[in-house]
Amino acid sequence: MIEEGSRLILVDSEYFLISLGIAVLIVTPVLLHIVAAIQTLLLRIGAKNRKGIGTTVQVIGYSIAPCIFAGFAIPSLSFLCAVYGSILLIIGLKEVHGVSLERAFLISIIPAIIVFGYLFGGILALNSLVA
Repeated sequence: MIEEGSRLILVDSEYFLISLGIAVLIVTPVLLHIVAAIQTLLLRIGAKNRKGIGTTVQVIGYSIAPCIFAGFAIPSLSFLCAVYGSILLIIGLKEVHGVSLERAFLISIIPAIIVFGYLFGGILALNSLVA
């Protein structure tokens, strides 16, 4: 939704404020916490001395920050945002939860695909770059 909101900045539309407000106030926090719950379940399996779900929410929140630029309808930019966000997620989980880089990578694959691949259009951008 934030991706759509950033796209609507460039389009002359009277629905911009409504869609951006819904995205920022309702949908984004709900999706953030759902993905954080999935990530926490994966951390339970892969990390012995993990921190709480609040810390995981912060890591995911910080990692999605670059994706505000994913809505500008430039596939290469959307793909770079998705890759950079995934890297931030992996490094954030490694640092915060004290796991190895390899383990952080394995633990974050599913949430990264959900967040950066589907929600922020990284997979769609990659498909358009390859085609």
